[in-house]
Amino acid sequence: MTIQATRTFSALALAAAIIAAPLAATAASGPHAEGARYHHKADSQKARQHGDRWLRGLDLSQAQQDQIFKIRHDQEQAVYDQKKAVKAAASTLRDLSQTDTFDQAKAKQAADALGQAQGQLALLRAQSMAQVRAVLTPEQRQKLAERHQRKDKSAQATQS
Repeated sequence: MTIQATRTFSALALAAAIIAAPLAATAASGPHAEGARYHHKADSQKARQHGDRWLRGLDLSQAQQDQIFKIRHDQEQAVYDQKKAVKAAASTLRDLSQTDTFDQAKAKQAADALGQAQGQLALLRAQSMAQVRAVLTPEQRQKLAERHQRKDKSAQATQS
């Protein structure tokens, strides 16, 4: 293998590792860890909110909880399909990076597919968040904005 090919392979392997790290972290927590949060008997109101930490403390009405549940339920299949696409693309890229003869074109195609799948998943999440925010009252949205400002200030203070 030439030095150029070795560098290219190393760069692609590093890119794959960077892309796969969040996926590994998600897999490590497991679906049951998150599911347990949804179905904790002592906290049924938060279970209706699907564990959305960003909605805690907003005193959602039952009607709001029902609307949020419907939003999440309506997107459930699309999110599931995109998560499967992300997992499949990451697996393909990982498999290609572990072959004896590295095929750059196939790896590029797999990396592009992974990026596309992750982008679609991010878009679905953003759409869902926008739909949920539309359910909130102006006071609840203000409370969220204040929470984000405090979070941003504390993040800036730790970086300084």
